[in-house]
Amino acid sequence: MQNSSELHNLIATALTGVVKQIKAIRYYPSKHPALQATAEESLRNFELVLSGGNHLSLTVRKEGFLFDDSPVAKSNQVLVQLANFCFARRIQHLTFLADLNSSDLHLFVHYLLLDPQIIQRQGGIQTILEKARLTTIWTNVRDLDDILQRKEEIEELPEDPDFDPTAVLTEGDEGEESQAQTDAMDLETLIAKMEQEKNDARFQNFIQELVPLLRLQLIEERRALVLRAFLLLCRCATGKQHSEERKKNALQGLDQLATGEMTNYLVSYTFAAETEQKTRDTLIQILAFLGSRITDRLMEMLADESAASKRKILSEVLVRCRTTALPILYEYLGDDRWYVVRNSIAILGDIRSQESLAQLTPLLQHDEIRVRRETIRALTKIGGQRAIKILLQVAVTDDHEMRRQAILSLGAIRAANAVPTLLTLLKKADWSQRAVDLKKDTIRALGEIRDSEAIPELARIVKKKRWMRRQLNDELRITAAAALGDIADESTRSVLEKATHDRTAAVARAAAQALKQLDKAKT
Repeated sequence: MQNSSELHNLIATALTGVVKQIKAIRYYPSKHPALQATAEESLRNFELVLSGGNHLSLTVRKEGFLFDDSPVAKSNQVLVQLANFCFARRIQHLTFLADLNSSDLHLFVHYLLLDPQIIQRQGGIQTILEKARLTTIWTNVRDLDDILQRKEEIEELPEDPDFDPTAVLTEGDEGEESQAQTDAMDLETLIAKMEQEKNDARFQNFIQELVPLLRLQLIEERRALVLRAFLLLCRCATGKQHSEERKKNALQGLDQLATGEMTNYLVSYTFAAETEQKTRDTLIQILAFLGSRITDRLMEMLADESAASKRKILSEVLVRCRTTALPILYEYLGDDRWYVVRNSIAILGDIRSQESLAQLTPLLQHDEIRVRRETIRALTKIGGQRAIKILLQVAVTDDHEMRRQAILSLGAIRAANAVPTLLTLLKKADWSQRAVDLKKDTIRALGEIRDSEAIPELARIVKKKRWMRRQLNDELRITAAAALGDIADESTRSVLEKATHDRTAAVARAAAQALKQLDKAKT
């Protein structure tokens, strides 16, 4: 249970969140994503107070808020101003119920921002809340039992057809909407000027105007305008025709814009079903260009995203970030969620940096098999002698499944220096089905590597007939004949021609196919 001091601090934090909402609503256009984010943050603060089904009742005075007749953060001038704001709207008591939600909180602050005269014309703030069926926040009703009874009655009543909550808000929004339209026109004009500006000093001044204007336009209707602004900055930052000064200024502008809020907006634009593929590709390039400025936010989004199509887009952006994404990817290799680790490994594999090998190697011991498999795939994509050395070590471990994957991976990257180890594995005397399957994978890998050093052993296997364990032996002979076809060396022709007459039809067919490959390679 919280002590009195802790509870007062939590209440002060929650009320400060309301102040932040007021500032956000006054600053951003009505559909700006920052408004929802601010409401959700504010709700989280209230939930700490309302946890356990508690309700919060506050007395409102001009000089501040009271909880249980004790001042809440008496010296906090921000809360004093909020209390004055509420008092001017004839709010003397304020109750937040335990089932408070972000939508109600957001709408309440909107109504709170109405001009006091508009509020009184509507019958007061409590009347507005009840007509809007907003029942988790109450004003000037002190008795909790009375609140809960009225709440139940309101929720059972049909909606009032004569009350339009949007129309009430519109009374105070007309000026704000007009300003938002003006800002959009100003932004479009500014971008057009920047696209034509030759003077670097004036261009720098334009960027200082662009950044705050752009932040105000993060709504769906302005997507094309926002994209145009980012394209302009990216092109100025990279274009060979531009001076170093202009490149520097464009990069500084991008630094200022690379916020979590902006990243969320650009990613949402990329995800949108109506976004054309060409535009989506452009957005991916822009996000990748922002690189290390936003990789932490991209990884947060990837870790929490459940839709495979969206994870694919986020992964593509991170891959295009190349080495700038490595530090944050390394951090997520230690995440408790195995699928987050696997996704991070997959991205590292696609980036293909030799630097990642040291970070990936320990994950071959991860408890989750799907993480270990992805690690093998990543090592295979990265390649190089160090990766081959690691795969060779896995190929001789006791983890049978990992051995098979490592062996096939060595074949996929045609690791010629793996041939001696593979031949040693092939010569081990073990006729269990599990061992035979491993040998077949080893033979396939040797075929893919196509090194002549493997020919004598593969030819020996094709020729070797057994009465004991005949079926298992024939499986090896069929696989070895196919591998000789992959190697396509003329020295194997006589062995393969003889095998085409083998009593085992499958061996004969495999040898005939291998000869076709040999003839094809010859021509």
